[in-house]
Amino acid sequence: MKNLLILHLESITCERLAAFASSFPNTHGLLRNAVAFDSFFSSATSTLMVVSYLFHGNDFEFDASTQFEGMRPAANNPHLFATLQAHGWQADLICLNGFHAMRPTTLAAWPGELPPIFGTNDFPTLFTRFDALTDRRPFAIYVWDLITHVEHSLALAAHSAGLTEQVRQACRVADDAIGVMLSTLERKGLLGETTIVVYGDHGDDYWTHGFKGGMVHATEPYTQITHAPLAFCDPTLAPGNRAALASTIDIAPTCLALLGVDAPLPFARSGGDLFGTPDREFVYAQNFTASQPDSRELGIARAFAATDDTYNLVASSRGLEFFAYRLDPGNHCNLLQFFRLGADGALRLRDDLGTANHFRAALIDNPRAVAHLADRFAALRRALAARVAEKRAYLASRGVAATAAMDPAAFDRIALPPHSAGARDVAASPARPALAPFEFSFKLG
Repeated sequence: MKNLLILHLESITCERLAAFASSFPNTHGLLRNAVAFDSFFSSATSTLMVVSYLFHGNDFEFDASTQFEGMRPAANNPHLFATLQAHGWQADLICLNGFHAMRPTTLAAWPGELPPIFGTNDFPTLFTRFDALTDRRPFAIYVWDLITHVEHSLALAAHSAGLTEQVRQACRVADDAIGVMLSTLERKGLLGETTIVVYGDHGDDYWTHGFKGGMVHATEPYTQITHAPLAFCDPTLAPGNRAALASTIDIAPTCLALLGVDAPLPFARSGGDLFGTPDREFVYAQNFTASQPDSRELGIARAFAATDDTYNLVASSRGLEFFAYRLDPGNHCNLLQFFRLGADGALRLRDDLGTANHFRAALIDNPRAVAHLADRFAALRRALAARVAEKRAYLASRGVAATAAMDPAAFDRIALPPHSAGARDVAASPARPALAPFEFSFKLG
């Protein structure tokens, strides 16, 4: 029986991994020895949702909840680590939490039948615990290092020249931790007996899509937040890169398959084994639950996204936004502003656009590009509308009124630019209390 190690890269996207590449030598070394999915997109923009979707292999776990606080997973599928424990694995979650002294680590997606979460704000203590847990085999260990979370990285402010350097330092410290754990496995001769998963839960948007009350994630599912690293290192897999689309909900079934555990996921809309099922055409993401209203306080709309290998379609109460994310990784230009959306759902290029040569070469004089964009928009619109309909049906099956569910009419209009006439006003966010003091024990090497 192989061991399992899941390394949770808190708030790390592909963009951040590239921006601070020199801060991630151990992570990049691991990726070179793994199968990396270049088109992995997180299923949500908040950690609680992502972790729950990972453990339960589906993204319907919270949809019947009407508010974020106090949410508990519906357990549409058995918990990955509970399944492994039932099949003989020693299952544990260890967490590096800068607020541990005042707010011990809790996670609604960690069930009571599993050993309690081990939390600490001290890196050496975390490593000692990891060393001890890897003596009990086969082990299944989930490692959650919060130092790269924007709040927890504040511990590095005194060692940094500014916010960018603070984030860079946090990335380096987190990567050092990965290096220590990989060295521990190597010292014990366990690397060849362990399936290692490394993944990013979401990224941060430093207010490029609006202030959002100051929130940098748990906002709308633009790909700068959802496009994250995912890799599987396993003795049965030859290292390399895969272009196939992958989602958070695929991690659990892929782990079960790699470990040889026959435990099918009963929920109809579960993820699949990335090495044993056909490539998918779309992946999906969301920020709020299907039954959660927009937040006027924060200026955040409940939104759903469908992504293919080229485009990202976002639907919210504001309407539709459509991005060519490989050309526009920050999702700043809603391509739909160049089109009219007909009553039949078809896009037609507007005839009142500018005539700069660059734009003409890209769209006006490029009918193949326009046709491809219109064709993929139509496919993504159908797929995302069907996904939202499934969410609404799920609410009905749980006896929840669809009062706050997304209005299907959102798929019939193009979202206005944030500051244009007719765009929704956003209420100002009230002042929030300062963070409580905390302390990390770490070493800058």
